[in-house]
Amino acid sequence: MFNYNWQKRVVAATPMISLLLFLVFGFFFNAWHPGWTVFFLVPLMPFFVGLKKIRITFSLVVLVIYIILGVTLKIWHPGWIIFLLIPIYHTITFKDPTEKIKEKFNNKDEYINMDD
Repeated sequence: MFNYNWQKRVVAATPMISLLLFLVFGFFFNAWHPGWTVFFLVPLMPFFVGLKKIRITFSLVVLVIYIILGVTLKIWHPGWIIFLLIPIYHTITFKDPTEKIKEKFNNKDEYINMDD
């Protein structure tokens, strides 16, 4: 049986709530264009209800720079090119996932040598 608390229920319902709000804004207020922004609630709701914490990542920094460039200088179109920096950054700074596991075991006395 699923055991959801209120936060998980709100997150699960957010796509339908966003769709309902979008339709209400569109049909009743003819605000289709600004109304689409309610769909930002879907990825943001886990942060609002406390299920996740916001971490400053390279991707978030690029997104903020893109929004600042678009709003202040109105260069939305060529500005999207900075998103190509995200995979480049992650390719350059790639860390082997097995290294993290090895570090975790090296700090413990129960290290099992898998090479034997």
